[in-house]
Amino acid sequence: MSGSAFDWMRPEGDTSLPPSDPLAGFPGVLDCVHCGLCLEACPTYRATGIESDSPRGRISLMRAQAEDRVAPAEVARWVDRCVMCRACEPVCPSQVPYHQLVERQRAGAAADRAPSFLERFASSTSRQRLFGRLARTARRIGLLALVERWGPARLRSLARAVPRHPRAWRPKAGRNFAARGEARGVVALHLGCTYPELLGDALREVVAVLTAEGFDVRVPDQPACCGALHAHAGAPEEGAAAAAATLRARGDADAWIVPSAGCAAHLLAADPKAPVAEPIEFVRRHGLRGTLRPVARRVAHAPPCHLLNVLGGAGSTDGMLSETPALAVCALRDANLCCGAGGASFAKQPEIAMLLGNAKAQAIGDSGAEWVVAGNPGCMLQIEAALRERGVRAQVLHPARVLREALGAELPD
Repeated sequence: MSGSAFDWMRPEGDTSLPPSDPLAGFPGVLDCVHCGLCLEACPTYRATGIESDSPRGRISLMRAQAEDRVAPAEVARWVDRCVMCRACEPVCPSQVPYHQLVERQRAGAAADRAPSFLERFASSTSRQRLFGRLARTARRIGLLALVERWGPARLRSLARAVPRHPRAWRPKAGRNFAARGEARGVVALHLGCTYPELLGDALREVVAVLTAEGFDVRVPDQPACCGALHAHAGAPEEGAAAAAATLRARGDADAWIVPSAGCAAHLLAADPKAPVAEPIEFVRRHGLRGTLRPVARRVAHAPPCHLLNVLGGAGSTDGMLSETPALAVCALRDANLCCGAGGASFAKQPEIAMLLGNAKAQAIGDSGAEWVVAGNPGCMLQIEAALRERGVRAQVLHPARVLREALGAELPD
């Protein structure tokens, strides 16, 4: 077996192995020293205790496949259970490019596959609109409740991901929301593929905060999806093309405001110098102009994995919460562990997603929080579903909701 057979898995890096060695194309795999520091950081390993559910276990399987010691299907079985939270990367002393290995493994295993439902959904605005209408109607008439109870596992997981009160808000391309007071700049708003049809209120909260803080908000004509779902599913070329098109759509705006941590991480991976910004971090970096009013609520922050492990911006939301008068910030046990939404796992791997979601819901219930804030649509859907299933009454919101109430900002139409 030649090393060239695995070019699709080669992350950046060099190796001293001769080209004839089957592992010559795996510098990232070879960098893993199996120290075990990734184990406590990995949510799937924490949930199951199975070595193959850990980063080092999956890397061992990838190496075994390269050496013809294990069948590709056995490797795919475990690699597909990874939620792509990337919590293992900050703690890895060897700086193994784990997410690159997983994406390339999935790309190689999926070379001849048809696009998944989620990829098809994300790639077309018309499909998003159709799915959104169907999902909102099915939730309103009670059909989704029946599917959640009696449907097959994967369909049940998709149904439970639709929130109890889904709301659509998709501003037309070219619309401009004017800054209130003296303008400080112009930003472009990234809509994403999930917010406009199921979590429209989150987008409205973001626009309200930005305009209240003196920024004109443009809605440019933009691709239906940034490509993050494609990259996670093993379609790197499609993911890269969608990211490039999304970045170009910003035009001459000062920044791309991306309310989804997963999308922001994908876009910055495509161009680390792009002016991509998470909304709370953006307004805090520019200095809050308004005076924060009291918000008498008990709030817990469930930071998205990509915000914690890739963007490094969880401190902005935590700082905003701590500075808001009358707001009681509830400590959340294992707040840094994935809720099970990562990589759209709730749709592809419902069993592992359910385990992680239940653990997150239990921690939220124990915290006593009324509100849970999470700056990523997948996290919002997954956490609400888990809370609903366990009977925990906390409401799941985007962090912009807290800041909008503290600023007394008006929601756009």
